[in-house]
Amino acid sequence: MSELYLDQNSQNTFLSIDKSLNKLINVGTGIEIKHINMSEYLNATVVEKTENTLRIITKELIHETFFFPGDCVSINYSDLKNLFVISGKITKINSLDPLDFTVLITRIEKMKNLRKYQRYYVSLSASLDVPDISERLFVVVKNISSGGVKINCSDYLPITGNIVGVEVILDRINNLFFKGAIVRKGWNKSYFEYGIEIQEISESNYKCLNHYLNWLSYDYKNI
Repeated sequence: MSELYLDQNSQNTFLSIDKSLNKLINVGTGIEIKHINMSEYLNATVVEKTENTLRIITKELIHETFFFPGDCVSINYSDLKNLFVISGKITKINSLDPLDFTVLITRIEKMKNLRKYQRYYVSLSASLDVPDISERLFVVVKNISSGGVKINCSDYLPITGNIVGVEVILDRINNLFFKGAIVRKGWNKSYFEYGIEIQEISESNYKCLNHYLNWLSYDYKNI
């Protein structure tokens, strides 16, 4: 089962594998994949597909290999409006460096909640300025869009409507600053997940964000 706690809904729709996989996923499609024994998702790209299998290569190096034939994995894929959670079983390991493997798809689930913005899965260092907390909180941004971010945080933060200051390190040169509201909260075993919606952002930071999202979009399509 997927552990997308912030995106789960009891009224999700299960789709036909043979009819839906071909429509949803193409060679070159960017996805996010997680082994059942891993707590984090990995950015990956589909390099081959059939009616019910995907050959996947990860875009991140893995120091410890959890992936073996027969193991179960969870795949996240989103289009402009929807999020899909795809379950599967590894049938073949083609390479470990980079991690290259084939997955037999066993289930496709369309999440009920529609997304207002295209989201990109990342792993970026960030910090929060929270009212009534004197020290900055250091967090990790796990996905980003033009509407906001989802973060992992070890601290409990109430959803009170207070505006928090967010600073995201995009790369060695560019930092993104904005003020946002915590609009969603979830718990994932050892840390909290928070959805932060952008409320105030300067023109220069908005341009910086869009430039970064455009770069991510190009990267997803061309790797």
